[in-house]
Amino acid sequence: MQTAGLIAQYVVEFFAFSFVGWVYECTYCTFRTGRWQNRGFLFGPICPIYGAGAVAAVVIFGLLPTFSADTPLYQVFLISCAGSAVLEFATSWVLEKFFHAVWWDYSNIPLNIQGRICLPATLGFGVAGVVIVRYILPWLNTLHLEGHPVRNEILSLAFVFLMGADLAITVDTLIKLVSRMEKAQQSFNEKMQAGVDRTKAGVQLLKEGPAAVGQAARQGIDSARVQANLAEMELQAKMKVYAEELTYRERYHLSTIRGFRSEGTRVMAGKFRDYMKGIGRKLITPEDREVNRRG
Repeated sequence: MQTAGLIAQYVVEFFAFSFVGWVYECTYCTFRTGRWQNRGFLFGPICPIYGAGAVAAVVIFGLLPTFSADTPLYQVFLISCAGSAVLEFATSWVLEKFFHAVWWDYSNIPLNIQGRICLPATLGFGVAGVVIVRYILPWLNTLHLEGHPVRNEILSLAFVFLMGADLAITVDTLIKLVSRMEKAQQSFNEKMQAGVDRTKAGVQLLKEGPAAVGQAARQGIDSARVQANLAEMELQAKMKVYAEELTYRERYHLSTIRGFRSEGTRVMAGKFRDYMKGIGRKLITPEDREVNRRG
């Protein structure tokens, strides 16, 4: 088969597998949560990561002389597991790097790495690789898709055009969403830092000042804790206002995102909470303990 025809065939297969992956993701997550869950990075009904993984399996086990459809199942399984883990981790990292957002998060699943991949999902993709090699690849060969090069090229060009337009609009929309998030989170970070500074000042007074100054310092520390809670509530309120101002496409893409991972905000909030937790035990006097015990 000519190179152009082969590429066109793989492009068509890529979009077909991407659509099947989107259907699977939406169906699985909808049944698991009990409400409609839209999945995927793009606006269109596709999950490109599934298409990329499936086509990679077709190429590896269909063309490379080292492998074939007769490759032992355990090798197919291991190669599929390793390949899916690399692909999923890299995709998650790239999306988070560019948009500070995550479209899937395995943090609550055992044996995960940074919430990007986890052993259960990797094993599932390994099984999917076996299914593709043992059943789907032979079935595709019976369809003789290579016998329709013109149709494949027309379909591939149409799909690539649609995906290109979708990708451009999606990236533009996500950049605007991230910009809104960063503005709100910048204010949150500033208030968290102010809370840390006030708490440090209060701790210093407790160490050096008399009882009266110490009491004032305690009140300042309590105020810092309250202000931090208010900052989080304010951030949530701003997000609600932003949500009301979103366009249809922005709402759509926001619904597909599982969460935002702004490293600065996460570190700042964690820094404040860890700091408060660390000094909490040191600042509690015997009188405080007695009051808490009685309460």
